[in-house]
Amino acid sequence: MAFFSLLRARRLLRSLALLCLPVAVATAQTSTTLRGTVADQVTGEQLLGATVRLAGQPSGATATDLDGAFALPFVGGTPDTLVVSYVGYRPFRLVLQAAPTTPVAVRLVPTGSLTLAQVEVTAKRPIAEEFIVRELDFLSIVTNPAAAADPLLAVRTLPAATTLDESASISLRGSDPSQTGIYLNNVPIYDAVKFAQLTGIGTFGIFSVDLIKSVLVFPSNPPLEFGNAGAGLISLSTDERPRDKFVQASLGLANSGVLAGRPVGQRGMLKAYVNAQAGQLLRAVNPSSFRQLPQFGLVDGGVHYATKIGEYGTLKAFGYGLSERYAYRPVTGGPETYHYRNLRGFYTLSYEQAWAHSDLAVSHGLSNRRAHDALGNYRTTRRSSDYYAAIHYRRYWTATLSTRAGLSYDERRLHLAGQFPVRRDELSATAPTYAAAFGQGRTLWEAYQYTKLTRGAWVLGAGLRLNALPRPAQVGYGSAQLNVRRNLNAHRFLNLSGGQYTSFTSPDPVYYGFLRTRIRQVALDYSAVSSSADGATLTAAVYAKQERSVLSTNLVGAEIFGQRTFLNRLRADLAAATVHATPTRYDATNPDARALALTQRRYDVRFQLKSTLKFVSKWGELGAFAQYRAGAPFTPVLGAAPDPTNGGVLPQYPAEVNASYLPNYFRTDLTASKFIRRQTNGNTLVLYAVCSNIFNTRNVSGYAYTPGYTQSVPEYFQRRLLYFGVVKTWQ
Repeated sequence: MAFFSLLRARRLLRSLALLCLPVAVATAQTSTTLRGTVADQVTGEQLLGATVRLAGQPSGATATDLDGAFALPFVGGTPDTLVVSYVGYRPFRLVLQAAPTTPVAVRLVPTGSLTLAQVEVTAKRPIAEEFIVRELDFLSIVTNPAAAADPLLAVRTLPAATTLDESASISLRGSDPSQTGIYLNNVPIYDAVKFAQLTGIGTFGIFSVDLIKSVLVFPSNPPLEFGNAGAGLISLSTDERPRDKFVQASLGLANSGVLAGRPVGQRGMLKAYVNAQAGQLLRAVNPSSFRQLPQFGLVDGGVHYATKIGEYGTLKAFGYGLSERYAYRPVTGGPETYHYRNLRGFYTLSYEQAWAHSDLAVSHGLSNRRAHDALGNYRTTRRSSDYYAAIHYRRYWTATLSTRAGLSYDERRLHLAGQFPVRRDELSATAPTYAAAFGQGRTLWEAYQYTKLTRGAWVLGAGLRLNALPRPAQVGYGSAQLNVRRNLNAHRFLNLSGGQYTSFTSPDPVYYGFLRTRIRQVALDYSAVSSSADGATLTAAVYAKQERSVLSTNLVGAEIFGQRTFLNRLRADLAAATVHATPTRYDATNPDARALALTQRRYDVRFQLKSTLKFVSKWGELGAFAQYRAGAPFTPVLGAAPDPTNGGVLPQYPAEVNASYLPNYFRTDLTASKFIRRQTNGNTLVLYAVCSNIFNTRNVSGYAYTPGYTQSVPEYFQRRLLYFGVVKTWQ
């Protein structure tokens, strides 16, 4: 089942259209073009929307993009003054005798006074944003060779991601993906992957990169304003800014799609998209990669609307629908084929309002899902529903002291019903079965407060999050957090964070209700970003965690990441990480606890290396991503023993679970693309090609066993896959 990761082609075939945007910039560069970046002098944060102009050419003003970058025409031989302004910062002026040969690094100094425009921007970001380790914007996602233009897969390439498979279910710093909170516009999104039944086998995220403005990644100590996140947090926000009317169409081996957008009124923007995926062409080009996957496909679409309300209010609404199915032949052979299909829909609604010294945010979401799967005499129907509502209020007591408090309601309901085999190893259509139904749910009323204080180079934050309505069915619990940041200078900082967090997950509705997990963790992060044109970056971290539920484990880890640009055309980075997780502990007298320990991954990653290369020239853009890591822990089957309850056989496992290791993992992906823009109307054309796992490495994802557990057969992750396509945009 490893090659389900081939389905990553789905969103790449549509969204990779913008992968070559840097190519257009690079090829357009001339000696009379002034380039640079604008950032906060204290925090180093890139500033979006700063006004950049030349004093002698006031009509030619421009604004910085998502990376804080700008490009401005400069008349050679004529001295001029570069002027940069941004609300809440002191104006910047630089006298230029000629166009600089290297990009200008502008660092704006905060005025120290709180303005209404500053409050409006801050209202859309977490109060603990100073303690973030990484932010991904639109361009950093679509130009990542391994991300396939998917926001969650882009997170997977970060050094803090310790995912032991090829999926969009993200493990952060050695914790299970179920402990990673994922929020869209302040609304939690559960099972945020396509083909969720195959999480860990190579699934795609459900988020369209064309709608995303930024992705905030907290790999440790998630902000307390986001509930039910135990290990880390991924917070996505959609783009509310209006743009001109456009239509984008894509055509590729496995996907066809249309994306359209248009302004609504003076201040609103509406975007809608629909995509269909079928496997016939992709299977024809890559027949060896699809031997066990005779059928697969999906259709999904979404509508996003955003508008300004009043002077400092923003309303966002997003609706999404998905229909997917596949058929799979097990590697152990046999006449039976596994069938799966899933229908899903959800919407989110959020409103944010700012005043001079406070802001208010209200969010709401609803999700429903219905999935069917069958193999021989096994047939089930799974239904789930999620409902969420929250209100947040922040007060700025002074320019350096603020408090945010809120209340949230989070309800989940799961139901499983169907036909199950009497003997677990007998799945033939004629074998005896029994009918059963299982249901579970949980309701979380939670309240929190978080206070942040800035004193010179120091930033302090502390808060509590508590069960707002304790009752016998759900006893009281609490989470706490403390953050300390020291800005060493404008480009370097140290961040110390720690706390206790509480999450509720459902590993299997047949055996368990929602499990409460308590995670205690501490992390020390260091970051340094060069102000020079090479964009050199260095980050490092050490951390420790203690996780307690039905299963318990401790872990420690370390990571380091470096990035640099060479000759303005080649960007290279390298990340190294290691995580040591102790063997899982549980009550040996509880058979359900042992069954859970056998299925949950132990994130003991002895070493992990990741590297990305991107080269831009007038001919297009080339990208490569490579990953090499130690094999993941797993529990082998040692043999079989008679099952006295039904006359079948039961697998026999070693006493210590997850104590063996799979072979080491290695994979390299290559991408190539060409961006063409018509000068007359701005329409664009993109041609692209992708080769995943170019060396066709047989990376073992696990082992399947014959019905009597007498023989094991290795299962592999994605084999070599080639796909290509074209994307056309009219605007």
